Amino acid sequence: MDINSLLSPQDSPWESSDPSKAPLKKHRKSRSAKPSQPTKDTHSISTTQTPLTLAHNAAFQGQHVIPSPPMMHPASALRSAHVSTPPAIDSIRSTRQPSTAGMDTLADLASMQHHQQTTRINAGGLRNTEIYDSHGSANPILPDLHGASGTLSGRGSLDMAMADSSTQTPPPRRYSTASLSEADRQTVVQLIPFLASNPFAYESHIQLINLLHMGFRSHVYPTSPPAARGDPKTYELLSDLRNAREAMDTRFALGEDLWVDAIEDEKLLATTLDDCIAVMESCQKAVKEEVGSVKLWYLYAKWMLSLYRNANPQDQSIETIIFDLDNIKGWSEEDVVVAREVWSRQQTMEVLAQGTQATKWRIDDSHLLWNTYTELLLQDLLDSPSSESINLMQSHFYDRLQTPHSAWDETFQMFSNFISRYQNSGYEDIMAAVNQQCAPVKNAYGTREAMELSLKRAQESNDKITEWQVISEYIEWELAQSRRKNAFIFELADALHQRAALRFPTNTELWEGYVMFINDEMVTHSRREVPLVSILDQATRHCPWSGILWSQYLLAAERESMLFTDIGQIKHKATSTGLLDAGNLDEILQVYVAWCSILRRRAFQPESTDEELDVAEVGIRSAIEDMHRLGEAKYGKEYQGDPQYRLERVYIKYLTQSRNWHGARESWKNLISKHGDSHQFWLRYYLWEMSTWAKISYSENAKNAPISPRPSEATKVLKMGIRRPKLDWPERLLQTLQNHCEDHEDAEELQSAYVQIWKTNRIVKKRREKEALEAYETAQVQALQQAQSLKPETSVDSAVGLSTGKRKRSDLQDNGGNEMAAKKPRADDDTHEQEQETATEVTSDLKRDRENATVTVKNLSPETTQTKIRQYFRDCGTINSLKLIPDGDDDSMTASIEFQSSEDVLTAQTKDRKVFDGREIHVQVGTGSTIFVTNFPPVADHEWIRQKFQESGDIVDIRFPSLKYNTHRRFCYVQFKTSSQAKRATELNGETLEGKLKLVAKISDPSRKQDRSGALYEGREIRLVNLDWQITEKELQHICSKYGAVEKTRIPTDVSGKSKGFGFVAFSSKDEAEKALDLDKTKIGSRIVTVNAASKTHVKRQATAIIGDMSRSSHSPSPDVQMTNGTDRNAASPSPYADKEDKPLPSEIKARTVALLNLPDTVNDARVTSLAESYGPLVKVVLRPDHQGAIIEFKDVADAGRASLGLNGHEIIPGRKIGIGDVTELLKLKDEKRTDRIGSGVGSKKEAASQGLQSGLPIRRPHQATRGRRGGLGFKREGTDRVGQGDGKDRASVEKSDNGQALKEKDEDGRDQKSEEKEGRQKSNADFKALFAGKK
Repeated sequence: MDINSLLSPQDSPWESSDPSKAPLKKHRKSRSAKPSQPTKDTHSISTTQTPLTLAHNAAFQGQHVIPSPPMMHPASALRSAHVSTPPAIDSIRSTRQPSTAGMDTLADLASMQHHQQTTRINAGGLRNTEIYDSHGSANPILPDLHGASGTLSGRGSLDMAMADSSTQTPPPRRYSTASLSEADRQTVVQLIPFLASNPFAYESHIQLINLLHMGFRSHVYPTSPPAARGDPKTYELLSDLRNAREAMDTRFALGEDLWVDAIEDEKLLATTLDDCIAVMESCQKAVKEEVGSVKLWYLYAKWMLSLYRNANPQDQSIETIIFDLDNIKGWSEEDVVVAREVWSRQQTMEVLAQGTQATKWRIDDSHLLWNTYTELLLQDLLDSPSSESINLMQSHFYDRLQTPHSAWDETFQMFSNFISRYQNSGYEDIMAAVNQQCAPVKNAYGTREAMELSLKRAQESNDKITEWQVISEYIEWELAQSRRKNAFIFELADALHQRAALRFPTNTELWEGYVMFINDEMVTHSRREVPLVSILDQATRHCPWSGILWSQYLLAAERESMLFTDIGQIKHKATSTGLLDAGNLDEILQVYVAWCSILRRRAFQPESTDEELDVAEVGIRSAIEDMHRLGEAKYGKEYQGDPQYRLERVYIKYLTQSRNWHGARESWKNLISKHGDSHQFWLRYYLWEMSTWAKISYSENAKNAPISPRPSEATKVLKMGIRRPKLDWPERLLQTLQNHCEDHEDAEELQSAYVQIWKTNRIVKKRREKEALEAYETAQVQALQQAQSLKPETSVDSAVGLSTGKRKRSDLQDNGGNEMAAKKPRADDDTHEQEQETATEVTSDLKRDRENATVTVKNLSPETTQTKIRQYFRDCGTINSLKLIPDGDDDSMTASIEFQSSEDVLTAQTKDRKVFDGREIHVQVGTGSTIFVTNFPPVADHEWIRQKFQESGDIVDIRFPSLKYNTHRRFCYVQFKTSSQAKRATELNGETLEGKLKLVAKISDPSRKQDRSGALYEGREIRLVNLDWQITEKELQHICSKYGAVEKTRIPTDVSGKSKGFGFVAFSSKDEAEKALDLDKTKIGSRIVTVNAASKTHVKRQATAIIGDMSRSSHSPSPDVQMTNGTDRNAASPSPYADKEDKPLPSEIKARTVALLNLPDTVNDARVTSLAESYGPLVKVVLRPDHQGAIIEFKDVADAGRASLGLNGHEIIPGRKIGIGDVTELLKLKDEKRTDRIGSGVGSKKEAASQGLQSGLPIRRPHQATRGRRGGLGFKREGTDRVGQGDGKDRASVEKSDNGQALKEKDEDGRDQKSEEKEGRQKSNADFKALFAGKK
């Protein structure tokens, strides 16, 4: 049935039609004995709105209730008496008289379906007559009162440019006004035609209105002379400003800020009584549209108080409460008399009461309205006190004190003053009882105070990103409060959503979350009083491009049993508000799906008629045709329709319910050409056939239908599906076919199915192998293309001056030819800064290619273990590592498996979509799922990295590099579940951290290796040895500057801040550095220096951070930090013992020195310093990753003691605890041997012990109080103290020589014990044997 056959071509949704021309319809008998009797619903949308009323008029409830104040009636009467106002255009209903009520519905439906085309034609004008119920209204958003003095008559250029379907091009106009700059005027000129052709460009509307408003304010309040004030009615672009606001209001909600600007502007223009009424009406519309806005309600109340004060100048009591009321000039004596009758004090108080109730649960600023209202009530009470009024006032205070708000203490003080004045006799009892009853209320605000403070700071800083993050976290926290413990307060959560919507009115995600929250409250917690329809009306006004919100609006209207005509108007608005322009095709599809579902459900209600069946069929078919037409218009002929064929499924359901089995089956067959390669399609088709077979076979009403003993049609469906050569998951259909035939078919059909399944399985196996090979080759090609595309750019690692690989042996040779320089490592320099390195990438054969040798296995059972996974994939190749990550729903897990080679990945791909442990698993190549991260803060650890990137996706692993070969390395690798998550994480690349660091986060490519560059590696740096002790960096720079431009100089210093006797100078070019070699063997200061090219032979195997009095540490300097000219940074920190006479003894240094043991070699000196500084001031920190530890020197012995107790056993990374010892014990530890590979086969005990295990703490034998000449292992002869024990000062240490044969006992100063007795005597081998054997 075609909808065009039901309507004449002349029918129009907004024009009257002749009843005699109504389309004829064949009479059909009603399916119900009772005619359809629509009942009146209080929630239905009004169809007789005034031009000033919003598109939504649903009844508000609870705190959303905003009834019209009583004084509006006399005001309206006043306007009727004084102003000639034409009737509201939208109140004129269509007078078309169809032959039947059902045909009227069909005609309306047809007009809605075809309205999309006319809307797009009329979209050229911003004031479209078919958007909301105020069609064709010429009134601006702030009404033009006819006859009002100073109101600009005629249409501005903006009005003409935005006219509906303009047949003539308006003449160009030059926007000449001194209130706007030339650039702003040009912007206005460009915005007007742009909005004429793009009426749903939200940001452009905002920009235009703000520019015109800025010009208006500049016109009224010019910068010079300061005291001057312009006439607001002489602003040249006033009509354009009003029309711009009207044009935006036609399509979008203005929002809180724009409403405030509009009302403030119109207040300046208000001089007559009509002007004042117009401002009041605008305030009413604003508070109705922006629910819960304290700012707008306060503006509304303040305007009402201003009107009352100007109408009653003798009443000065209000000014004692509000000082900045508006002074309205221009009222005649007659106006004052009429205004005094209209705006009474009681009517003004009612507005304040409404605002106080509407903003009651605004925890942050509701006191602004409440305090004003309460002070006026107290003023009235003081004038006429009575027992009843006192009791009402006390109840007013009780209600407020039981509501959490930020000014609770202020409210309590006001209540205290009230009680002391009117109920002083029971003051103490009342205050004590109230204080006790309101304790939970105070606690409720106390738990939210920190978040309120963070939100306030974000708002004051005008940082929208931070504000959104804070308020999002606030909402999540609020919704997570326990209902069982009464910690959850619905009103606070609702008000918080309102606050967020006011601040971010166009955030679709926010509105969707708000709607789902209200839905959950209504369905799960039976909170039926919440006005969901009103909230959805607001949501769709602010976000008309959201199909989800419109579909929820339609569904809520159906649940509220609204009239079908009103539901149709909602759908009409949805398809007329630019969903296709402002959103995308999927948004409007969601609206059509919701609408067609309503039509289908309505058609099969018990009291539905045959005409309603026809309405549903015509509506669904028309929706399908319209979506196909829109899709082709947007995407061309290649448009394949909705991948989920949602509208077609609704139509099939309709035909099925109509018992039109043949028509439904044909609809399924028509979908095969577009969706036949999806196994989900065939499963849906199969389930429908089975359901139909069951209904036909077992339905009592199907007496004349042939009963089929076997579901042969369902069998045919599965067989058609498995014959599709490009079916995405044939294994699923094969299993379904086998189960189906075993359950329902006879032996012959079952045998035939077995044969077909066997043949298809062979074909599928070959296909999977081919697909796996193609996927692997594609991944390799993409990786190669990515590497080639990045070649001209700076590599990831070199961009920040870091090295990710070991140095070649050739790099360790001295390029200066100096043998001593080649062999002698560069001295430890705590102020050493990594050179900026740029590199060209070269392809190398890597030993371990994690990224290209990793697969991701999804949809694993939660009970699956690593052992089971290794056993299942062991035939694919050697597994290096395996990690299990639980999914967010706790119903499945994902595994990341790293194989030894990328060829193993190809084999693992063949297990894709196989059944493992009762689940169909999905195996994907892990290429591109790892990012390289660097230039983060030095103290960042695993937890910092995880928190930084957790919003990008699920993190599988975080790998920091070992520092035992270079302590200046600061980067890590972060592996995600999927490559899309890793790509999303790279969006953080370039983010500024701590005000100076630019975070680097890029996809890791292990096939690239960088060559180092910079002053050191480009030969632009020289090294000067034997420098004068007193020479400074500035003096050295001055000396070397005659050879060329000096980029930087550096003279390392010791802990006392004095020079170490050598330095480095970097020039701008290699030639200049070679010229500076002439300084070799020359005298600088008082010493002859040796100069050669700086050597690259030494890697930083330990880091020394000299902190001193000022606690200034290098903290693993970032690669992008440049050295400062002049005195070294550490030299600026005075040493605590700079003078020789103040230099401490070695024993004193040892007493306040602590050694950290079992420290992972991935922890840098910055983290160690941060960890130790909490116990007291430090002198220096020496990181020794080559001995799994660090040496920390405190300024005070007591601080060292506290650190020893506090840090012993501290878990620095998960599963790794550090220990405390002395330097001797630290130097005995070897470097860390770690591996994350999973061992296979039988290996040596040493390898087995080293896999996955970290070196433990030094083992000390328990004290044994033995005496005598014979000593035991670890004990001195004739002594009671065991080796390594004591009070720290006279404790003896055992040192082992390099050849492992000599063993000496030394005291803390390194002298042999009993030196006075055996001085001059040299021990023999027999002495050492006696020492171990216990005999002399």
